[in-house]
Amino acid sequence: MTRREALGLYPLRDLRRVADDGTWSATGPDPVFALGPAAAVAALSGTRIRLRCRPEAVQPVLAVEAAGEAEPRRYRLTPREDGIDDLIRLPPGTRALRLEATETGPRFRLDGLRVEPAGRMTAAVLSARTIIERLPPQERRPLRLLRRASGLVRSVPPQEIWRRLTRAAQTRRPPASYAAWIEAVETKALPPAETLRAQVAALPERPLISLLMAAGGAEPAHLAEAVASLTAQIYPDWELCLVADPSAALQAMPSGGGRVRLLSPPAGGTALDAALAQARGAYLATMEPDARLAPHALLALVRRLTREPGLDGLYSDEDRIGPDGARCEPYFKPDWSPETLEGSFYLGGLAVYRTALVRAVGGFSAEGEDEGKGKGALDYDLALRVTERSDRIGHVAQVLCHRRGRDPEPEAAARALAGRARRTGGLDVVRVLGPGHFALRRPLATRPLVSIVIPTAGRDSIIGGRSVDLLAACLGSIRATSRYEAIEIVAVDNGDLRPQTREAVERFGARTITWDRPVFNVAAKMNLGARVATGAVLVFLNDDISVITPDWIEAMLAQLAIPGVGAVGPKLLFEDGSLQHAGVTFGEGLPDHVRRGFPGDDAGYHGSSLANRNYLAVTGACVMVRRADFEAVEGFDEGYAINYNDIDLCLRLGERGLRTVYCAEACLHHYESRNRVPTVDPAEQARFRRRWGTRLARDPYYPDSFGIRPPAFALDAERFPHAARRMIEAWR
Repeated sequence: MTRREALGLYPLRDLRRVADDGTWSATGPDPVFALGPAAAVAALSGTRIRLRCRPEAVQPVLAVEAAGEAEPRRYRLTPREDGIDDLIRLPPGTRALRLEATETGPRFRLDGLRVEPAGRMTAAVLSARTIIERLPPQERRPLRLLRRASGLVRSVPPQEIWRRLTRAAQTRRPPASYAAWIEAVETKALPPAETLRAQVAALPERPLISLLMAAGGAEPAHLAEAVASLTAQIYPDWELCLVADPSAALQAMPSGGGRVRLLSPPAGGTALDAALAQARGAYLATMEPDARLAPHALLALVRRLTREPGLDGLYSDEDRIGPDGARCEPYFKPDWSPETLEGSFYLGGLAVYRTALVRAVGGFSAEGEDEGKGKGALDYDLALRVTERSDRIGHVAQVLCHRRGRDPEPEAAARALAGRARRTGGLDVVRVLGPGHFALRRPLATRPLVSIVIPTAGRDSIIGGRSVDLLAACLGSIRATSRYEAIEIVAVDNGDLRPQTREAVERFGARTITWDRPVFNVAAKMNLGARVATGAVLVFLNDDISVITPDWIEAMLAQLAIPGVGAVGPKLLFEDGSLQHAGVTFGEGLPDHVRRGFPGDDAGYHGSSLANRNYLAVTGACVMVRRADFEAVEGFDEGYAINYNDIDLCLRLGERGLRTVYCAEACLHHYESRNRVPTVDPAEQARFRRRWGTRLARDPYYPDSFGIRPPAFALDAERFPHAARRMIEAWR
């Protein structure tokens, strides 16, 4: 395409031109423009384009249709004072471009459209501008920008700099739809019915699965739908123990082929206990009377149980059935996560347990039901008690259950969690954080000395519009805000602290140790601080931190005291109150902060930012470990002088069977990277990939279908082929 072959803007649907000055009005719910002609669009396929226009009272979204892709890629264009000016890489096979007019007023304007190829120099300038606009205002000053640029040039190859620029500046795409996921992943990866039936015949064992259902006041149509989903199961060895009023149940139920056992409601005890007493299967699951199971659900579970016979429990992903009967609101879950379970009943609507184990823990709680527990709280209570006996819990990463059900009743769930705490160390408090999400804290059996190790360069930075001595401010915040008394503070300096900073060290009761080598190595500095510290618990803390929650140490200690937990990190907020850290995920083998930049009160994906949760790693800007565990893994690996030493520490603790926990109850401000230019040494990155690349090919706490640039628990169509391959492998 030549520069004179400009793309034009043509109303495609639900649009009416009001005036020749670019004023339009929407005539329907889905106003869309087409860009053309088609030959000019095709000529741009696979190139980087610059798109400019001047919108008023409208938020345009560019939709890109490409050959071989089930759904268009969508890019939410960035409004600026002088209009939109975005850089977008079109995929190969681009065959149509659309502008979707979202968030329109009664009338809106869209004029000045220009779409043209962007050369390398133009792309570099636009990328740099976009990155600068996304920086906090104080980071846009010329001197700071120069330091950032010089640090990159010194430590990063040109090709990597270009890759980072284009990735950081790319126009953000809205999440893909769940319907697109169903088509591109689930439908594509699921074997045909005849293949699934052959897999049933090939099973080495076919255990009976007992489904327990208390119909209660379920709508007959929903109950009939639930039972029909069982009779449609490809795996035939199941039974339904249904507790319901016979007259209502018989009207609603289709034939179960003799596998539906109708039981009368008990005079005493819970309906689910009555069903449990009659269950004959080696494994059981409860089922809501208004839920549906996918036809392959039981087969997927049994295949996993026969491959891993030591499992005592197994759960699946799920979604909701909307008012129109369509599937919506998917919940793609992490692998087995004990601390996540104490924050929410994430196991959800389809969890299978070994029947003997359920009976051994006492079945379902009649007392709980009498006090008003709904079935969901009974399930939660059971899951908590079962997992106190066994941590052999598996996860089938497929959407096998479709629910209409509700979250556990908050008060009932809180009682279940309180019972869990009393059985496993005592109860301090249970708080309801939001629908279905909770904070459980046990009392501290001991109050160990906590040594806070702070590596510092002793510098100032601009915070809140004024120059601040970082170390002095950090020490003052710890002493003024923290409630925990058994604290010692060790600052690891470079031997050049100014007199006023040394005075602050003495005033706040800290002590210093000097790193006297000429080469910067933050891992070695932290190891030095740990060696001179005397506490049984170590907290490694950046000097650009200030405390928000007074009980941050107590909250983190309560998590560290749980058997099997090795590292705990808090919620960290940027200076403007947005999220800086709420756990670390891995994509393409490298770490990143999940939901970075979201509002500080963001609940996250199914409470991922709101409640305590397991991750593979947390940031070293603030991380708590036991000294014994720290010394057992020989501290920080000093081969990572700048980057990845914190992530590597968490992963090595994980190799020893110790979990990492994001503690949402502990919250601090982090004025990130004020004390050095944030660069990544290519040698450290290569070393990290060699050490951890195989293990990090899949993050067990961050499902395959979610985007990794950035990681935000949002569906990303670019990840769908990867997710489909994983599911295909699971069915082999």
